[in-house]
Amino acid sequence: MSPLISNLPSPRPTSLRRVEVCDTLEPARLAWATLAREAPASAYQSFAFARAWFATIGVAEGATPLIVVARDDAGAPVALLPLARTRRRSMRLATFLGGKDANFNLGLFRSGRTWSASDIAELLREAGRQAGVDAFLFANQPERWRGVSNPLAAGPRQPSPSFAYSSALPREFSAWLDARASKEAKKKMRKKRAKLEATAPLVHAIAADEPAIERALAAFHVQRGARAEATGAPDPYAAPAAQDFLAELARDGTLELHTLSHDERLIAVFGALPSGDRLSGLFIAHTSDPEIARSSPGEIMVHAVVADAIGRGFAAFDLGVGEARYKDEACEIVEPLFDAAVAVTFKGRLAAGAFLIGRRVKRLAKQSPRLKALHARLRRLGGGRA
Repeated sequence: MSPLISNLPSPRPTSLRRVEVCDTLEPARLAWATLAREAPASAYQSFAFARAWFATIGVAEGATPLIVVARDDAGAPVALLPLARTRRRSMRLATFLGGKDANFNLGLFRSGRTWSASDIAELLREAGRQAGVDAFLFANQPERWRGVSNPLAAGPRQPSPSFAYSSALPREFSAWLDARASKEAKKKMRKKRAKLEATAPLVHAIAADEPAIERALAAFHVQRGARAEATGAPDPYAAPAAQDFLAELARDGTLELHTLSHDERLIAVFGALPSGDRLSGLFIAHTSDPEIARSSPGEIMVHAVVADAIGRGFAAFDLGVGEARYKDEACEIVEPLFDAAVAVTFKGRLAAGAFLIGRRVKRLAKQSPRLKALHARLRRLGGGRA
């Protein structure tokens, strides 16, 4: 058995009074709201994100809620794991909800409480017993969030295939730009912008009503689809369920849709999730029109979003998981992520082993140019969400 696969030990005394497993979201809503006020967690762990994802992509993929709530002696919630129940052949699996649509996966743990390895083991042992799952498969977990260590990092783990990229935001946009662009680079940026503005002004805005949201999403899907067709790369938002998911998030205010317009035409769209003092980028797309594209509308869009975030008092900004040149240019911080697998049954050991091996191979493929090209071809054959 791989040393990276956790096998749940026999129960030991802990300070957890009760562990509950909820098969729907509503019974966990109050505990979720309580912990969300103090637990270090990302926008991907919000109740609104979970509700929108399960109602759209979750339904399409056959995933159902598995929300684990732990309580102390006084009955107050001390931890919540926002999970999804899935099946793979005969395996009953628990993963973080959100799948490929969540860049950061975390549990909600009460701030100021110390979590031992035995506490986590007992939490998962009892949750696994009640839920009847074979294994917990946890991907893309930050080692730390908001300066606090992730309690789920206490057990065996391995690096995720890709890490995340973020930036600490100063008080002035000029300071942020000076830290990552030379005088020559900034001169080139100004020339590109001036070329566009010679024919019409560039306007950055955040979609604030239903017509603006629909217009922004329509432009995004056209732009993303055109890029997928041109490059052969899969479009993760091509499926109707994925499009409904983005629409749900935008309509309830969970997702900000930043737009960059030129002569009343949307030439770039950026989706972002605000949470506390951090703004998390979910997607970006821009027009493929050569006359516009050569002026780097994507770069202009990212700078506009960062400037707006600084103006609104955000302290951190991220561009999610995965390698890309524009992320290197905008983000100075690499945030390590890890994967972990916890087997509950013998069948679960097989699932956990396959999960860890697959993730390890994916990491190796991303670090090798030849294997990276092969991985990209397999993704195109299998679809963006395969």
